[in-house]
Amino acid sequence: MKPIPLKNIILCADDYGLNASVSQGIINLLQRKRLSAVSCLTTSSCWPEQAVWLTPFQGPVGLGLHFNLTEGKALSPAFIRKYGESLFPLSRLIIQAFLRQLDGAVLEQECQAQLDCFVAAAGFYPDFIDGHQHIQQLPQVRDALLRVYERSLRSKKAYLRSVSNAVSSPDFSSKIKQSIIYFCGSPGFQRLLKKHAIPHNAGFAGIYAFPQAAAYSRILPHFLKNIQDKGLIMCHPGLISTSDPQDLIAAARFQEYSYLASEQFTADCQSLGVRLIQFPA
Repeated sequence: MKPIPLKNIILCADDYGLNASVSQGIINLLQRKRLSAVSCLTTSSCWPEQAVWLTPFQGPVGLGLHFNLTEGKALSPAFIRKYGESLFPLSRLIIQAFLRQLDGAVLEQECQAQLDCFVAAAGFYPDFIDGHQHIQQLPQVRDALLRVYERSLRSKKAYLRSVSNAVSSPDFSSKIKQSIIYFCGSPGFQRLLKKHAIPHNAGFAGIYAFPQAAAYSRILPHFLKNIQDKGLIMCHPGLISTSDPQDLIAAARFQEYSYLASEQFTADCQSLGVRLIQFPA
């Protein structure tokens, strides 16, 4: 029997800091070495306390900023003066971005404020930036993000998350979701990353319809099998939570957590020749 070729994958848990159930679930998985990256929401009131929980994992695990414009409260005075304390509904943000109706300078200041909040609480710069609900790739938003990157993170050799070269989702409803995400700016963002020689992941996976989460033990192996070497898979694990009514995917988070914490996950990685790594230097 021929040996299975080894494939190196970044497995990143998003939404750290959203609430205690999400953050503790991610910490549990880090302790079991089931993740290789974590993306953090600094707009949450939980962030300063929960940032400290990540201290033991700095170095072995990639720790990044989950740039957020669609959930919770803004951090920058410029955003609050222009738009109010609440961040945008996703649909409004998408429409205004494509109509070029957003204030790019304000978006830049909000991104910088979220980055500064990360550094203040964690004590170090993030290894990468991505976007909550993939907002990093939207017109105007991506331009603001790139300005912050050049000013604050280029010298730190941080990378940005690309949603291009995505593994096809395993069912029809997920394919629709994947197509919407792609047409919300993925090709344009990919061109900018290449033009400015910004490090980014080679491939991407993890998009599925959250109502299908009961089948996560089938969905994630599909992504593990089909993603290219040095690609990135996002996930959204968390413990059971009834204390955050705003978290509409809480049930799906626990389904993901249960599979990632299981021995079946490690067996699937072994059978598929998958090794979890940080972003390659």
